[in-house]
Amino acid sequence: MLLKHVLLFGAVVLLCCLYLVYDKCLLATINSYQVLDDHNRARAARIEQEVGGDRRTRYILLYTSFFSERWWGLLAETLGPDYFAYRHCPATDCVLTSNRQLLRAVADYDAVVFHVATGWDGPLPAVRSPHQLYVAALMESPAHTKHSLALDGSYFNWTMTYRLDSDVLFNYRNVIDLESGEVISPAVRPSWRNGFYEYGNASLVELVQRKRKAAAQFVSHCGALSGRDRLVQALQSAGLEVDVYGRCGTLNCPRGKPECSQMLDTVYWFYLSFENSLCVDYVTEKLYNALEHHIVPVVFGGADYNRFMPPGSYIDAQAFRTAGELAEHLRYLMDNPAEYVRYFWWKQHYALEDTNQYCDLCQRLHSVSARERVQYYRDIKAWWYDDACTARSKIEF
Repeated sequence: MLLKHVLLFGAVVLLCCLYLVYDKCLLATINSYQVLDDHNRARAARIEQEVGGDRRTRYILLYTSFFSERWWGLLAETLGPDYFAYRHCPATDCVLTSNRQLLRAVADYDAVVFHVATGWDGPLPAVRSPHQLYVAALMESPAHTKHSLALDGSYFNWTMTYRLDSDVLFNYRNVIDLESGEVISPAVRPSWRNGFYEYGNASLVELVQRKRKAAAQFVSHCGALSGRDRLVQALQSAGLEVDVYGRCGTLNCPRGKPECSQMLDTVYWFYLSFENSLCVDYVTEKLYNALEHHIVPVVFGGADYNRFMPPGSYIDAQAFRTAGELAEHLRYLMDNPAEYVRYFWWKQHYALEDTNQYCDLCQRLHSVSARERVQYYRDIKAWWYDDACTARSKIEF
């Protein structure tokens, strides 16, 4: 009998212990859900703050000139929210100015932009506020950057350049998908459609058959570091007719003259979009000038051009072993217009659009995550120059 009571008592004790363990487990479960709930509430609060919390106007000061342009090519010294709304920017509550006296002091601006391709036309700001972001802006390649960039390690917070690893992209054109409206490029790994090999257009074949000259180049910077002048000479020596317009050639066609654009559609088969230096992501208006017409661009630079345009929309000179092989390929396309027009396949899927780096800058200034992140370039000179360019091309000439 005693043994029965002892066993019963033990069972009760065990059951109580099990209930205690269950309560503790349940409590732990509730606590973990509470942590998750607290996190989600805090995240929602942050999103609310970012979207609608801090609505004050952001002020952007263009502190230096852009070469000789005090207004950086803009139409007025000061542009407000109406300008950003007109450009369909995601954020519009910004003021962009080159007037240092618009606010009480330079230290009151949210972002101060410096053009660092050349020496500056005045002293640096004497006082800097902790909340300010100093932005280094560049459109020239490292091979043509005449500023020493020998500043203190923590001077610049953001970069605004053509390079795809910049904080704010300062590029020439975007490529958008006509169906979705999405911006596809420039991007490190853009997702391109296919269609080059299946494309055919009898009307275009008839149009291009009327072209009568091989290639045109428009250039006024002679003796470029890339060696593009010598590449053109090598193509000419290989029997390819190349007309060179501008200071570096014998022909002239004033910029903006309608005939200069029209002949790209009607006279020439190829447009030589050769860059002055072979640098990462360095793609200038020369490529986009050609893409706006029914002419195939031949590119020569240091960029991965698939980051900018879909494969089969251009011919990369660097993909050929010699200038002679490139010239032979171009002549083949001239003799086979149905193959030539395949290079226009992309026009049924994509379009070019103007870009505006100030839209991106304004949006980032309104972003809590970007604005409150502590960031500076310890060695902006190394970021800009290290492994950025090469002096030796892949194609021999």
